[in-house]
Amino acid sequence: MLPHARDEVQALADNCAVVSLESNNGWDVEQWHLTDDDVTRAVAAYQAILSISLDDELDALLVELEIDRLGPPPVTKQHAKVARADAIELVAAATVVSVEQTHLDNLYMPNVPKMSEAKSDSGIDVIGVELDPTTTGPIVAGERLILVSVKHTIQKHASGMRDLLEKSVDDDLTLAYLYRQLITVNGRMKEQGLGEGANRVMHFLGQVGTPNVRIVCVGAASPTPACNLDDQPSLLSPSNKPDAHFRMLFVPGLETLHDQLVPK
Repeated sequence: MLPHARDEVQALADNCAVVSLESNNGWDVEQWHLTDDDVTRAVAAYQAILSISLDDELDALLVELEIDRLGPPPVTKQHAKVARADAIELVAAATVVSVEQTHLDNLYMPNVPKMSEAKSDSGIDVIGVELDPTTTGPIVAGERLILVSVKHTIQKHASGMRDLLEKSVDDDLTLAYLYRQLITVNGRMKEQGLGEGANRVMHFLGQVGTPNVRIVCVGAASPTPACNLDDQPSLLSPSNKPDAHFRMLFVPGLETLHDQLVPK
């Protein structure tokens, strides 16, 4: 569940223009060329995650304590990278709402906002859960777990990012890792009052490698010719997963996006 920035992420989803391309090596390949307006919506979503609405007393407390809700402007390359990562993960979540038709209530983003300005966690960044509320017990046909790994690059060559994405849904996606991710989802589902559904989500551990688990790698970069992201689908390693997607986001001005996220 996304408790904050729901309207902003939904606005991104409503304007999402993901296009399917030819499949390659077992991957369904997709792309979205974001417009400047889409980037503005991404900035709004990032700022809404941090600038939550409080009452007058708490607003005054933040002022008294000199706490800037958006935090200080990035002054290091790593801080800038972490800020961009949060924004791109919100865009990726919007594509799941649009493409996978997953409701915002069923999306979980354990890494947004990042707790540290110096570190961007690897692994799965967006989790979508689609369960039949009338069903009990093991997972049945039509129910789905969506695991999304998101990365971005401001380099001219995107091969390193592609390698990291593939690793995050292959070598790094162990059952032990997924178990820990699903524990977090289980807890958040229980907070939503989804008792039986919260427990049933753990059954997806036995569904890895089946059509009930969709794998989505989302890679973001500046449009061609600033980056060769559009060359990467042909370089993907063969996938043995029945429902694997490689989703490219072409983001204008990505290399300076952090300056829009936290204005100086």
